Amino acid sequence: MLVLLGPPFEGTDLDYSRLAQATGLVAYELRSKLKPGSWGVVRALADPAQAARLAQTLAGLGYRVAVVDPAVGHEPERRVVGVRAIGLEAEQLILHLTERAIPVPWAGLLTIVRGEVQLGGGPRAPRPSGSSSATFRAVVPSAAELAVFRESVGSGAGDAFAAADLHFFTVPWVARIDARSFDFSLLGGASEGPARDLDRVVEELARRSGARVDRGSRSSSLLSFTAVPARVATPAPGSLRPVRELGGSDDRFDAYSRMVAEAERQTRRPG
Repeated sequence: MLVLLGPPFEGTDLDYSRLAQATGLVAYELRSKLKPGSWGVVRALADPAQAARLAQTLAGLGYRVAVVDPAVGHEPERRVVGVRAIGLEAEQLILHLTERAIPVPWAGLLTIVRGEVQLGGGPRAPRPSGSSSATFRAVVPSAAELAVFRESVGSGAGDAFAAADLHFFTVPWVARIDARSFDFSLLGGASEGPARDLDRVVEELARRSGARVDRGSRSSSLLSFTAVPARVATPAPGSLRPVRELGGSDDRFDAYSRMVAEAERQTRRPG
């Protein structure tokens, strides 16, 4: 079981000192695991009761804490389905999927996970870095790098694309906005490129729903727990076609997105 600590977490010296006393971990190790603005793993424990006790202790200190089984990242019922377009109405969001349209009250949107999907992506080891402190450093691409990325996304070239997963309170499946194929016409005006257009959509959804946007998929310590289990059941047939059938899936990002949503679901209430 993973004991997770998430936003709002300021990451002050006092925070790490208090957490070190509560967990028995050194502050340096906690700094590498827990970053402001995203969910991170405090400890991974085999005993659920021990994990629950630690979570209760941390919650007693005023932190937002969840206990998540890493298997959640690959549960078949949490399938990812593609969203072709959305409608923004006063009281609800309309999801236009491949074969149907689904209305969702704004209060039903749990969280939005914004990240990058690696085509054909599976579990990958983190890229080596010069020091351990750099492992979870925020990535700040240059203007030139952003231009190259946007050009590759727009042309369909490259091995990655920008995406946003919409998670809900009452249903386990995930609605994914794929920047390569989504209809951004609702924004009006000239396109700023798929990645920036996607950010604008995400910002509007967050504004209307009050849902938190998670952007930690490239830096969170949760990434160390996204490996695909040896046996993963095949999803049962249904009217919602998973994105793996539609082209474009990443086991690592998918697992991260689902675990973040589960942590949010445990610690947030509708409305």
